[in-house]
Amino acid sequence: MKDKVVIITGANKGIGKEAAKQIAKLGAKVYMACRSMDSANEAREEIVNETKNQNVFVRHLDLASTDSIIKFAEQFKKEESKLDVLINNAGLWTKTKKLTDLGVEQTFAVNVLGHQLLTHLLLDELKKAAPSRIINTASHYAGGLDIDDINFDKRSYNETLAYKQTKQANRMLTREWARRLEKDNISVYSLTPGFVPTTELFREQNVIGKFLLKVFALIEGRTIEEGADTIVWLASAEKIDGSNGGFFNQRKEEKCKFNNPDEEKQLWDKCEELLSVVKEKSDVIAK
Repeated sequence: MKDKVVIITGANKGIGKEAAKQIAKLGAKVYMACRSMDSANEAREEIVNETKNQNVFVRHLDLASTDSIIKFAEQFKKEESKLDVLINNAGLWTKTKKLTDLGVEQTFAVNVLGHQLLTHLLLDELKKAAPSRIINTASHYAGGLDIDDINFDKRSYNETLAYKQTKQANRMLTREWARRLEKDNISVYSLTPGFVPTTELFREQNVIGKFLLKVFALIEGRTIEEGADTIVWLASAEKIDGSNGGFFNQRKEEKCKFNNPDEEKQLWDKCEELLSVVKEKSDVIAK
């Protein structure tokens, strides 16, 4: 991947860090977009020492903050003229319901809406690098999306369902992006890393939850390296054996049960509605 420029969100820990390391090994210039600068800088030092690739950079990005997303994109545009691969990997699973600056439930804001805005802001750079790619980390653990009740105003808040609906949304928006960007020679893929129990995603689980995770890990658990493998493959393979907009598991495309173009368009429109406040402040969001 020499001369390729890659952004990966949530690259300071877990599968994001491992993906950043493996992509750096392939010679790409890697931008680690992270909320925690301390752990990100530690991860960068480890990656550089292991890969001998000095072109690994840490940049602050808080996907719950629209100002942070815009600032990150503006800084990146000053540093780079193109973007070959955007990996929307960061994820959140939180026990309590919180609203962000857009008035959106935090899990959805980080896992879906923040990446939606970030992708919009970097479209010109992706187009300049075409053929380029967008990779969205989704999950098998998906479902329960209610487009009319994303914030759980009509339902009791449930942390598991809040997470699962975002992973369904990731898979749906991947196909909508693929349709919209095909003419620009930008491919869009989603994937499941599988169940990786050692990631930071489960840090808020209680004692019983952590015990159940350990039991489940013995049955279906994957290592961090195994979880990151499909991300790295989608980012680096010369040719992807699968369809644009596809959902992948262990380097193979799987049929997605949420495949519905009408609902995908409806979800897209809902996200654009939620981002309309940002759109009014700036003309950076593409149609």
